[in-house]
Amino acid sequence: MDLFRHLGHIALRVSDLDKSLSFYKKLGFREMTRLLNDQGEAWIVYLRINDDQYLELFPKGVKRPQTGPDVIGIFHICLTVDDIDKTFAELAEAGIQPSQPRQTKRGIDGNRGGWIEDPDGTQIEVMEMAPHCIQLKAIEKLRGGNRLTGL
Repeated sequence: MDLFRHLGHIALRVSDLDKSLSFYKKLGFREMTRLLNDQGEAWIVYLRINDDQYLELFPKGVKRPQTGPDVIGIFHICLTVDDIDKTFAELAEAGIQPSQPRQTKRGIDGNRGGWIEDPDGTQIEVMEMAPHCIQLKAIEKLRGGNRLTGL
């Protein structure tokens, strides 16, 4: 039974709202709206990823939680792209450099990927999904062999 349509949003507490807004706007996310507190300050800023998904930025973060490959909890955010080489060229033009060397070969899942970090160190995977990657093959299998389009 499929209960949910999409992952609706990801909420991040950020230390410097202006720096984070500048970074995510360089990724192409547009500000949708803001909720203000009683003092007229931004309480949440909503950034559009697409019509069904968005990023919520909560300002005034002061303490970064422990992170690492063995820590329980959210490990990273993944953004998919059509052309990873073009994407990283555009990121470089916007002043955003990879946080780790980008993969030149396809990974075990059949995809190519690279990594960037936001101003607070949140890990962001940038992934180019191959037409026959394991994720799309698994989705096709779940749907009874109907080939997916538009992912």
